[in-house]
Amino acid sequence: MDQYDNAYAEDNVYGHVADLVARFGPQPGSIFLDFGCGYGRLAEVLRDRYQLHYIGLDINEPGLLSLKERGFDTMFVDLRDPDAALSLIDQYLPQASRVGALCIIDTLEHIAEPMKALLMLRNIAQRHGAPLIISVPNVTHRDIGFKLAMGMFDYTESGLLDYTHLQYFTEQRVTEMMVSSGWYEVHKKDVLLSKSDQYFPREHAILSENAPLHQLVARLRSQVDHTAQINQFVRAFLPGPQAATTLQVPLLREREPERPFLTVVTRTQGRRIATLRETLLCLSAQTCQDFEVCIIGHDLDLESQLVVERLIADLHGSMRDRVRLVRVYNGSRATPLNAGFENARGHYVAVLDDDDLVFGNWVETFRELAETHAGQLLRLVAVAQHWDKVTPAHSMVASRATGPMQALYPEDFDLVAHIVENRSPLHSLAFPRSVFSDLKFRFDDHLTTAEDWDFIIRVAPLTGVATSKNVGCIYRLWKTEETSSTVHNELEWRANYFYTLRKIDKTPLLMPPGSVMRIRNMYEELKRLQADGAALSHQPQAWLPGPDSGPDSEYMEALRHRYHELVHSTSWKLTGPLRSFVCFIKRRRRAKEEKIWLLSISDLEYLIRSIESSSSWRKTRWLRELSRVFRG
Repeated sequence: MDQYDNAYAEDNVYGHVADLVARFGPQPGSIFLDFGCGYGRLAEVLRDRYQLHYIGLDINEPGLLSLKERGFDTMFVDLRDPDAALSLIDQYLPQASRVGALCIIDTLEHIAEPMKALLMLRNIAQRHGAPLIISVPNVTHRDIGFKLAMGMFDYTESGLLDYTHLQYFTEQRVTEMMVSSGWYEVHKKDVLLSKSDQYFPREHAILSENAPLHQLVARLRSQVDHTAQINQFVRAFLPGPQAATTLQVPLLREREPERPFLTVVTRTQGRRIATLRETLLCLSAQTCQDFEVCIIGHDLDLESQLVVERLIADLHGSMRDRVRLVRVYNGSRATPLNAGFENARGHYVAVLDDDDLVFGNWVETFRELAETHAGQLLRLVAVAQHWDKVTPAHSMVASRATGPMQALYPEDFDLVAHIVENRSPLHSLAFPRSVFSDLKFRFDDHLTTAEDWDFIIRVAPLTGVATSKNVGCIYRLWKTEETSSTVHNELEWRANYFYTLRKIDKTPLLMPPGSVMRIRNMYEELKRLQADGAALSHQPQAWLPGPDSGPDSEYMEALRHRYHELVHSTSWKLTGPLRSFVCFIKRRRRAKEEKIWLLSISDLEYLIRSIESSSSWRKTRWLRELSRVFRG
């Protein structure tokens, strides 16, 4: 196998293996067994750097001959017969010898039954307390995946898709195989290659970094896990108990696990127990009961937690058994949503906050949509209604509608319109759980508002949206109740809005069917309006606004004003000595006041967000509220 006679380099698999060997501090003079050694290009490095006694084991006679000519010990060992291989090794090794480490590099993929070989290696390692270092190619490298999606699976003489490979490895399979055969990972140093040997033809749109198709799938692949650019998994293991009773390759036994149709995620801070009770009552009355409820208690104190737990305990038994309470602390409004989706077991996930109301057909409508539009974002129609808190005589505080239902939200989902503003209340939607579990979409923790809108316009282009004309829920417009609109000021909302737009604007955007004609008609209408206004028709088309001009200029000024207002506020000045003391204790340089005329929009947004999320600002909230009371 001359195609694998690669030279040693610190940044290739040999260099990574040598680095992992060093982490175990091998005793000079101990034996290093290199299974599937090939031409043994590790031999000189391990001998000269760590004073190890290198022995190469393989069935590749040219490689073994090369090692012998260079003065190293070798053995002809066939790993396809592990029992015979172990017997030969036991006869060859001196009785009092000590094995310091073993490795098997780019060999397991050439063996029909790799777990038998791994058990044999474990037998040797357990006697000597020696580690094992393995290297196998990563079949989930993005180059392979992208090409496979386009119908290409190119076998080559060597590399990731060597035509002699009998096994293909993902990170999960490596882990399962090693644990099953009694090996437990302790270190890793994988070989990364952004462009593998499968990066061809480079002008293909799925591979070209300049093509929007590549940019789209590369972004999606990168957020799924960290293995997209791993060329070889290089891992170090120690022997332990064998986890599997058989030597079968780990297989996926259950393709579609039994799950409820829907997981309902409900955020609560324990401040609205009365409306939380109403929300749970709505769920108890659903015509379709194929759902579970995951209540996410965000920053619950002990008293509030007990009240929520009592409320759950008071539910009917058939409902109570499907309700779980999960507590999370700190973070933004997105934090409990991510926790809820993380704990969801349903095929779909819907968010129903502790002041939301839904009709009895809410779950059933989602389920009917899913039967014909599986995998799409599901949407039903929401109506708005004004509500207020009332305190009847001799009774507890209750909520009461103070106006008729209003059709504020459109029946159909329009992606372009939603990019302009959110037109779908969160509880009018049900998301495929796989968007979170498999594609790894997350609600953005940087956002203090509009986290739902951000999530919707990132998910909707990929899944598409299936909409029912049925009215399924009420969005309550509170007159006096605290809401996100009252807690967060207009500038904060705008900052989050522009942050989301800039984030989405950096990547290609899929548009739904019908968008071409719509965009054309919008363009023609714009041209007509420009023609009607003579001044507009002569504006240069290629002009791009600078950071302080165009549509963002007013926003920039508002940010500057807000930052100046924050750093010169009484509460920020009062807590200044405390911040200075903390910096002194932690030996940090105290932040100086920035020159706001030199800052960009993103800089100002970051500084404002940092101040408003700091403990200094949060703990002086009472002072600002008291000031507002005195000012009337």
